[in-house]
Amino acid sequence: MHHHRTTRRFAVLVVSAALVAAACSGSDSGSSTDESKATTVDTGATDDTATDTTEPAATPVPGGELVVSGGAEVANPWTPAAMQCDSYCYQRASTFFDRIALVGDDLKVHGMLAESITPNDDYTVWTIAVRPGISFSDGTPVDAAAIIRNLNETGSSLLVAKALVDVARNPDGTFVTEQTDDMTFTIAMGKNGDPTAPMSWPGFDFYLTGQWGLIASPAWLDAVKADPTKATAPIGSGPFIVESYTPHDQMVVTRNPDYWRSDENGVQYPYLDKITFKVIEDSATAAQALQDGNIDIFATGYAQVIADFREMPDEFPMVEQTEFVSTGYLMIDLSKTDLPTADERVRCAISKAIDRQEISELVYAGIPTPANGLFSPGQEGHLEDNGFDPARDVEGAKALIAEYQAENPGPISITLGHTADRSNDQLSELIKGYLDEIGISLEIDTVPQDQFITLALLGDERYQMFAWAQHGGIKVDGQNFWWNSASGTTRGALSLNFARIDDPVVDENLAIARSAADPAERQAAAETINRTFAEHCYQIPIAWGPTGIVRLPKVKGLDTLTTPDGTLINSGEGVYPLTSVWIEE
Repeated sequence: MHHHRTTRRFAVLVVSAALVAAACSGSDSGSSTDESKATTVDTGATDDTATDTTEPAATPVPGGELVVSGGAEVANPWTPAAMQCDSYCYQRASTFFDRIALVGDDLKVHGMLAESITPNDDYTVWTIAVRPGISFSDGTPVDAAAIIRNLNETGSSLLVAKALVDVARNPDGTFVTEQTDDMTFTIAMGKNGDPTAPMSWPGFDFYLTGQWGLIASPAWLDAVKADPTKATAPIGSGPFIVESYTPHDQMVVTRNPDYWRSDENGVQYPYLDKITFKVIEDSATAAQALQDGNIDIFATGYAQVIADFREMPDEFPMVEQTEFVSTGYLMIDLSKTDLPTADERVRCAISKAIDRQEISELVYAGIPTPANGLFSPGQEGHLEDNGFDPARDVEGAKALIAEYQAENPGPISITLGHTADRSNDQLSELIKGYLDEIGISLEIDTVPQDQFITLALLGDERYQMFAWAQHGGIKVDGQNFWWNSASGTTRGALSLNFARIDDPVVDENLAIARSAADPAERQAAAETINRTFAEHCYQIPIAWGPTGIVRLPKVKGLDTLTTPDGTLINSGEGVYPLTSVWIEE
């Protein structure tokens, strides 16, 4: 037997396109929204009788090498403005780039490169003081000018800019900032970027903890502009320095001997001498590589792999991230008004027809929990009862279809797209059977991984309904650009609002959730969005599933890294800190 013990929590700290992660359908998701977090359960028991199996504190041993694997390669590496980041992208980028800020275990923003981040009384202007004495690994200083340069470049990129529409901009597109000295600057908020319309944004600082907050050497950014091939040799102020990078194969980083951080005993971070990051797309293959000793640690959302490692807690300790996680769901393009799914009755009938518990048991080894919406447990706006019943209701589904067909005679046919994967094949076949029972013909379209995101982003005609996983997070403001009609609702046009949701109630409450200073008011707005989604069946939730981080026992210090002020950090859904990791030989 083995015991579950509650350990430290991890959180995704991203503000970005996060598009690669969004394409991971079914249960294998590393969805990256702006501030997602996961409570963890560690199944690495040390004995069969103790009720508290927390390992005693050990003294870290500097040195050694670590081999890590992840399931996807990043698109457009490695400038923060260009890369399309999933969790494994962030895993690697966090070794050579520092962020402006991090989310702590207390779910508050704590400075990293920033010594302080302070709003004015109405949250319309924020003052950022840069921590002194830090340099990039090329020797150039980390100062206010360097951070402003990065914020402007990354924040003006096509996809990241969509998340920052309410940061005030100058006519030339740069943000409205004022540098008050070498290490301090202010940045202003403005409704839809308008500097003449100051906007209250209490949660703005969370956006400094993700992709927008990754800070690169300005000298390197200049070098990349002159020679784009240098983009694959990134330079930051992080704990490691990139030694080599071979796309779709591996990246090697080595210890930064001049890194600015030390542990509580004065020992300089990082402890490791070298990390090799490998790309292993299939989680079952990665699992075997771990068991064969070819890698030391990896993260997975594949339920069967998680189930297998639950049976081997001593040989392969595993942390399971179980809250604030992504939702697996069927995402519908609501802009295609000529399709049956444009009608609420058809969408709700599909939802009622699905047997979520059976899907969990037959496809995902009983690991995921049937979902009643896109707000996973713990998230702002999550409700045990949002008006949606995830239990199967075939008769209710048939009644809705009969009502629809009375007004729209003829057969109903829908196409479901998914990426090539055994679990997705099983999922789509089950859904096909459920829908056939209520009179809907389902066509199944297997879409190549490298096309999946693009089809949704552009609203391609091939995209009607996709098996999708996304929307982990703490606050609903982190979903603003995914659900706001301002992100685009036009058929066939580029939009981060992949579902093309166009609902004034959703928009109104997203605005409240962004600007309200009162947490209770933000919570109420989030709950209204949750109920609105449930009422109209805008999307069809399937399940909430954990992410497992599996390691060899020799890998230590996984949950010990703190922010500079001493607060334990949250790293992310499928992400884990490596600065404080050490090897016990």
